[in-house]
Amino acid sequence: MDVRSVRVRRLSNTVVGFLAFVGIVVIVAFIGQRHPFRMDLSESKRYTLSEQSKKVLGSLQGDVFIKAFFQEAGRNREQTRDLLETYRYYSKNMHYEFIDPDRQPMLAKQYQVRTYGTLVVEGFGKFQTVTNPDEETITNAVVKLTQKSEKVVYFLTGHGERDTGDGGKDGYSMVKSAVEKENFRVKSLNLLMEPRIPEDAALLVIAGPQKRLLGGELDLLREYIQHKGQVLVLLEPLADGGLGDFLKAYGVSLTADIIVDPMSRVFGASYLMPVITQYGFHKITEGFTVASVFPTARSVYTAEKNPPGITFSELASTSPSSWAETDYRPSTSKELRFDEKKDKKGPIPVAAIAAIGAKPEDGAVDRENGEPGADKRGPAAHIAVFGDCDFASNTYFDLQGNGDFFLNTVNFLAQQEDLISIERPKSRSAPMTLSRSQERILFWMGLVLMPLVVLVAGVGVFQARRKHR
Repeated sequence: MDVRSVRVRRLSNTVVGFLAFVGIVVIVAFIGQRHPFRMDLSESKRYTLSEQSKKVLGSLQGDVFIKAFFQEAGRNREQTRDLLETYRYYSKNMHYEFIDPDRQPMLAKQYQVRTYGTLVVEGFGKFQTVTNPDEETITNAVVKLTQKSEKVVYFLTGHGERDTGDGGKDGYSMVKSAVEKENFRVKSLNLLMEPRIPEDAALLVIAGPQKRLLGGELDLLREYIQHKGQVLVLLEPLADGGLGDFLKAYGVSLTADIIVDPMSRVFGASYLMPVITQYGFHKITEGFTVASVFPTARSVYTAEKNPPGITFSELASTSPSSWAETDYRPSTSKELRFDEKKDKKGPIPVAAIAAIGAKPEDGAVDRENGEPGADKRGPAAHIAVFGDCDFASNTYFDLQGNGDFFLNTVNFLAQQEDLISIERPKSRSAPMTLSRSQERILFWMGLVLMPLVVLVAGVGVFQARRKHR
């Protein structure tokens, strides 16, 4: 056999082998695209959804679209992309896209996106806004979209409360519109006309009562709470609507005071308009970093001794430079100064929540590591109390984080029994400590021995080929 035929045969074998290799790669890629397979080897299982999420995705009867509003080089963008890709892997009904709100401001305005990193989960003719994109919040947003029964949020009337039909500067028409976009119905409730709280009430809101609630109305509230009812109370300084003793029985202490915060001047606000940047450890405020503005707020403290079976969590506090002024009179023009004998020094809690009949740490977050507590959602009644109701009025609802803070609270209270709690495995740090001898061995093997082996092998192959020529 001549040299030419040998070369032709070798070339033919090479071409056939190459084409076979390419064909195998194409077939494997095609199969992988049609039938993708993933194996999560990370300790925390960050690329695997929990069984609860898989169950929710498996029951989807329609498409869900997620719009992720991130800047091109936004913080946590790639981490969020990995999570959304995991959702898409487990369900063909899940779709997502990233949108830069700076390049598409009209779309961001259409969905009322106020902060970078917001997700809009849309489907079944509804949408949910997620400001803290993690598995638990995204799965719960999908759960809310699939709910067929419409929940009702009632606003108490008859005592001078804020009116959800009032489009004026002090009205709550923007609250009504925002709550309805969260897939709730909004209704008014006058307990003097209808002496019962309807069974379809997912939440009862008492926003700024100017007149005292009667004893019979308070009895109805107690009965509602005994049956795992959810109540949101928003009060103004120097006016508690006769709810002082009622709330004290649930661990909330009210004082006739008003918050004074000189630091508010730095933000261009009045010293009677504290800017809230300190939030507590709770699901309502988890991942919430946007400042809120509370015009004319009062303190909301825990009682000196909590009643049994009640867990109390602070949601928001003023700055350390603030204080709770106890000698304030609206008609006086004298300069307000801190009196250590009468006033309380900041930080002053201005929003809190009491869980009644809950397991320990219901809804709370572990203070040491910031991780959600194991029993953060139990079958419990809740009373959330805010020391201000102006922050949610039409004038201030869209200011900074006011609207989001209010809606976070409404969603936590009204959706309490439907939300899914997801515990993710924690990755443990495993530091490697080497002795001096181990360091030397690692140095010689990695930087000297291995390159030397490669060099010797290369020289040996080169010499062998020269001999066969």
